[in-house]
Amino acid sequence: MIITRSKSHWEQPEFWTRGNNTQQIVRSQGLTYDIVGTRYSYVSIGKVASTFMGEFLANLKWTNTSYNYNEIDKQRLPKTYIVILRDPIERWCSGIVEYLVTHTKFLERGHERGWNLLNRETLDLIFGVAKFDRHTCPQVDYLHGLDTNECVFFKLDSNFEDTMKRFAEKELNSPINDAIIRDFAYNTSERETHRTLRNTIDYQLKNEPRYMKTIKDHFVDDIILFNQVTFYGNNL
Repeated sequence: MIITRSKSHWEQPEFWTRGNNTQQIVRSQGLTYDIVGTRYSYVSIGKVASTFMGEFLANLKWTNTSYNYNEIDKQRLPKTYIVILRDPIERWCSGIVEYLVTHTKFLERGHERGWNLLNRETLDLIFGVAKFDRHTCPQVDYLHGLDTNECVFFKLDSNFEDTMKRFAEKELNSPINDAIIRDFAYNTSERETHRTLRNTIDYQLKNEPRYMKTIKDHFVDDIILFNQVTFYGNNL
């Protein structure tokens, strides 16, 4: 099955600002990281353990180099794409909290105001728009054009880290001990700056059925993909 981006796909790449104010694209449609010396390439998706994977790959014995899989390069060997998927509703909750924390202040009549999630109009805006940046756009927007037969899928769940280490040992021939990962590398929900907002978002989804329906409608393509693919480790 060829993965197709959503109808309201997010076009803008995500930049990180480095030293000397230089900007580096860290996530965009088509961006993948070839694991040199193997047949695998990793596709980074925002709010789907991308920070974890950056450290994980860096600590393996292989080097990796960025590439745009939309470009045709006859010298490049065929790749199997490592794709990590997260429950679409859970990912949006994490992503919208990240967005709200990053954009914690806005101007209203010349004065700085913080987000007031007790305001129904504000909540209607957040759940109604849903897609604000690369943290909250559908996962399929990152994967447009890929064939599911050319991918190996991983589910971001409580067993993810162990599953990835087994994969590294078996498929990448890289000992588990080579990967040293910080426990808090990708678990932003436990940060104090995020927890209160996340609790509010979770409460609204649980107690306002119209919000849950709206989010499911926004991410229907992600939900279909998440439910259709076979995840690595399920049949081991």
